Amino acid sequence: MEHHTLVQLAHGDAVPAIGQGTWFMGDDPTAREKEIATLRTGIELGLSLVDTAEMYGDGRSEDLVGEAIAPVRDEVFLVDKVLPSNASRQGTITACERSLERLGTDWIDLYLLHWPGAHPLEDTVEAFEQLKDRGLIGAWGVSNFDPEELSYLPGHPAVNQVLYNPSRRGIEFDLIPQQLSMKPPVPVMAYSPWSRARCCPTPP
Repeated sequence: MEHHTLVQLAHGDAVPAIGQGTWFMGDDPTAREKEIATLRTGIELGLSLVDTAEMYGDGRSEDLVGEAIAPVRDEVFLVDKVLPSNASRQGTITACERSLERLGTDWIDLYLLHWPGAHPLEDTVEAFEQLKDRGLIGAWGVSNFDPEELSYLPGHPAVNQVLYNPSRRGIEFDLIPQQLSMKPPVPVMAYSPWSRARCCPTPP
């Protein structure tokens, strides 16, 4: 495995600065073997952070990721996300258990709230803490939180995963300084860091 720059997360783990996203993976059955091979090659090259979500392909991405990482699970830092509509106290726990079954693993290293929703954040965070206590997740964080939403968050997230690339740099003015001022600092986990040819209104 090649050596890559590591980033320290707020809860202590060090992860590769560049990982592999799996949005749209699992949607085309004819591409399955190629997608699995691509993920495994990336892991071999040091891109051992793999990011998925229950939303991606309505669970098909998780199923594919589970097959891809099964032979090397201990080498992978696995990130998954719960949908806001599922993020009640019990709903978060049920969603995590469902994702673990699709992934074929006993734990998720980092579990994120995909974006802010209608359920009280206190309930979601309480569920995250219960999942940590049970050993089902290693840490929790959030995604697509703006400065105001982050300031209302109970507890301290390991990361905030947001859209950030050379053409989308707005977070440099307020969100990044806010996260760096938190104790301990909360890293930005960028999605679509090299942008993409098309964009979708649903947060990845």
